Amino acid sequence: MGAEIVEKGIVLKAQDGRVVVGVKRMVRGSFGRITVRTTKLYADDSRRISSVGDTVVVRFTHPISSSKRWRLIEVVTKAGTAVEGVRNA
Repeated sequence: MGAEIVEKGIVLKAQDGRVVVGVKRMVRGSFGRITVRTTKLYADDSRRISSVGDTVVVRFTHPISSSKRWRLIEVVTKAGTAVEGVRNA
C-alpha cells in the first residue's frame, strides 16, 4: 500500500521549515449548488524550496510534529512563472 500523494496544491503560507498547502475540491450542497472547499495541509519543507503561490506535490507521512503530517516532495510551478491566458484588448 503506497502513501497518499496530493498534486496541484497551492502554498498559502510559508514559514521556517513549514508550509500550509491548500487543496481545493468541489462539493455539491443540499440544493444542488456546487461550492468550492479548501482543505489546509501542514507540510514539512526542511529544504525551504517553496514560497507563497507555488504549486506543489505533497505526500502523507508519519507525524513530524503536532500539526505536520505531510512532506513536500517537489515544486511543480513557481509563483509568477506560470503562463496565464492572455486576452487581446
